[in-house]
Amino acid sequence: MKYITEGLFPTLVFKNFECISRIPRPSGHEGAISDYIMNFAKSLGLETYQDSYKNLIVKKPATNGSPNPSTVMLQAHVDMVPEASDSVDHDFTKDPIELILDGNNLRANQTTLGADDGMGVAYMMAILESDDLSHPNLECVFTVEEEIGLIGVEKLDMSDLKSTYILNLDGEEDDSILVGCAGAVNASMVLRKEYRPAISTNLALEINVKGLFGGHSGMDIDKQRANANVIMGRILSSITYDYDLFYIGGGSKRNAIPRSCEAVISIRNEDLEALVREIQRLSAKIQKEYYPTDPNLKIELRRSAPTDFKVFTDECKNKILDILCLTPDGVISRAVDLGMVDTSSNFAVIHEGNQNLEFNSLVRFTAASKRDYVKSNLARLAKLVGAKLEFSAEYPAWEHDKNSKLEDLSVGVYKEVFDKDPNVVIMHCGLECGILLNKLRHKAEAISIGPNMFNVHTPQEHVEVDSVGRMWKFIVRLLEVL
Repeated sequence: MKYITEGLFPTLVFKNFECISRIPRPSGHEGAISDYIMNFAKSLGLETYQDSYKNLIVKKPATNGSPNPSTVMLQAHVDMVPEASDSVDHDFTKDPIELILDGNNLRANQTTLGADDGMGVAYMMAILESDDLSHPNLECVFTVEEEIGLIGVEKLDMSDLKSTYILNLDGEEDDSILVGCAGAVNASMVLRKEYRPAISTNLALEINVKGLFGGHSGMDIDKQRANANVIMGRILSSITYDYDLFYIGGGSKRNAIPRSCEAVISIRNEDLEALVREIQRLSAKIQKEYYPTDPNLKIELRRSAPTDFKVFTDECKNKILDILCLTPDGVISRAVDLGMVDTSSNFAVIHEGNQNLEFNSLVRFTAASKRDYVKSNLARLAKLVGAKLEFSAEYPAWEHDKNSKLEDLSVGVYKEVFDKDPNVVIMHCGLECGILLNKLRHKAEAISIGPNMFNVHTPQEHVEVDSVGRMWKFIVRLLEVL
């Protein structure tokens, strides 16, 4: 079998990453990848445990010769965020990821790469099959459905695990050691649709906001990138001519900044040209505003056939506009002392069902009080428009342990390997460390590390090849001293 990554260092890491990239693994469809890793581990004669959710635990005995070896957990999630460019027809439940080696970067062909967290999985598989490494007892934990709310790790039975140190391999910057992260909660606002017949002589006009950069709703939320759902709200609320709203939908994933949004409106024939000019003027202003972050942002208008369908009532349309314009989005507050975002909300998805419109946001927080503040704002908005509000899939922040021995050891090893100090950081993203630490029956400590990744959760995602090798050297040396 020919490998695109042949010749890259470390060989086993890239080989395993390429192998798992051939197996579809979007969140909710991890059965095949979990089975593949389980059979891989069994072929090595290792002890495995797979639960009904397809979480997987693989144990490997210590090789360092210590009479009383410690036990260390290596952990990564097997699912990936499925995002593709608008021009690509890619079925993430069936199609493999096509890898492209572009100089010192490994990327995919107009889809997410899945290095988040496939690279962590590949590191673990390489360690499991290596017979020349020195390490303590290993408990390798592969979790599912991380990208849609850390669901798999919540379901995992950890009663038999003995690890006192956890190395989460879901980091994205090789100059940093993560020692804490934000918590998060999903917010779903459900509005019942109310219709009336459309005016038969009216025209239909499609409005498409597209070409946005998008990004990770935690790591990239402070980059001031455009949100397609928010922009659509600006456009629809700025129209000065009478119009009816027939359809709206935008975004696809709770943890990805939405890159596109579509609306269909119904207007009088005599207002068409003037309305188009009005939208085009606003579009030019929006494109100018976001050119530094979203240079490919487009707002396209397309005329359709006369409307013979039903449209939202005026009252329902106005409720939709209120939600579009008043839903919290972006950075809400910062922790000035830490120099980081501590509270944010991503207005992520607008989905139309048979009877309802659903507006989904992902709220991230460090302090529970800030979480409650955003929740109360959403609740007030829901009450204002008569919508139902539900919160789900909440997970806690991973709080920094200022007395962590693992942190001290890791910093020391990093300085030994790279002859420089790492950045010790708390990140505005969701990691499974907090849940893992809470579920263990004994005290444990955790860090999160990983190679340099860029533009995760977007079709521009890529990983730096040399960085993968640097992080391998660090992980191998760290396991030697634990």
